[in-house]
Amino acid sequence: MSSSKLLPLNSRAATTALKQPKEIASFSRTFDGEYVNDDSSLGYYFLPDSDIETNIDLGAGFKKFKKFDEARDGEFDGLLGAIKNYEETNKTKVKAHIITWRGIMTKLLTLPYNLNDPLDFNVVYFDGHLFIQEDKALKTARETKPTDEHARLMYSGYKFESIATLPKPLAQVSRATIDKNHKKIVSNAEQYCSIVKTGIGKQRIIIGGEVDCVWDYKPEDSNPLPHYVELKTSKVISEPKHSIIFEKKLFRTWAQCFLLGISKVIYGFRDDNLILRTVEQYKVDEIPVLIKNNPVNTNPKRINCIDALKWYGAVVEWIVENVPKDESKAFRISYDNKNKSFALNELPSDVSDNVLSTMLTEDFKNWRLQKRNE
Repeated sequence: MSSSKLLPLNSRAATTALKQPKEIASFSRTFDGEYVNDDSSLGYYFLPDSDIETNIDLGAGFKKFKKFDEARDGEFDGLLGAIKNYEETNKTKVKAHIITWRGIMTKLLTLPYNLNDPLDFNVVYFDGHLFIQEDKALKTARETKPTDEHARLMYSGYKFESIATLPKPLAQVSRATIDKNHKKIVSNAEQYCSIVKTGIGKQRIIIGGEVDCVWDYKPEDSNPLPHYVELKTSKVISEPKHSIIFEKKLFRTWAQCFLLGISKVIYGFRDDNLILRTVEQYKVDEIPVLIKNNPVNTNPKRINCIDALKWYGAVVEWIVENVPKDESKAFRISYDNKNKSFALNELPSDVSDNVLSTMLTEDFKNWRLQKRNE
């Protein structure tokens, strides 16, 4: 590799001005893992208080869980297909310095308060944009096989999403469908994704991110982001230390929602037996104040969302300024958790060639090359 370009972890931007996210496109991934440019996988929130009181088991159906192929996690197929569809429809090329997934930007935004987890993102420059994708091989190599208990905990989150949503607005759903909702097979293959244009400072960003459901309806003639809802689960808070653990979860949830422009979060709190006990709503713009005013946490280095945004502004600017605009090479952004260093490196030619040939879809590349040559 060539010499590293380093960004000090104490770097902070002068501004935290985030461009208001606006949806430009959306797409669905079906139960069978196919991508379609429509809202067919969008869910609608429906979880009456009377249902919550029935001791819903968030572990039920675990053995029938339909899991999406992990080897395909992070692929750009649906995202790039929807961007191409947007450009064809609107006869204009999207304007962005960076195009990536919301999860990538969440990890960058929350890094100052999550220094224990390493990061490895591959970066490709193509036709005016930097495309950033997590290095799947390195991520997989670091992961350990989840225990059965951990797998069930992860499943409980998907189960909560399943029982709290309907496939259509309530007025269009039959009584039979509602009655069977708790028994349907849970799948993390089926999902709806929003693509938004946003940015921080002078840097323009397009991110795609999964949306769990809408609170009421998705308007066709205005920005739908205020109608979207993030669904989460967590352990019931029964003692002070649980509050601090939840605070870290809430911080990550805030980052996820803030980046995509989602304004409401609904948390399902489960006990140790995965029984749903309570459901609470949070307004995303109030979460930084909740974290700041948590009376249980007396740590002087407690989480500060504004500080995280200043780091985010600095790191985004650094990436845009330092990744060479060279379509023949691929690069890697890495955070080394042992040495606490954040670096950019050019990838060796063999690795670079593989990243260049696999990150972007041929369909998208051909589309852009065709438009470039017109």
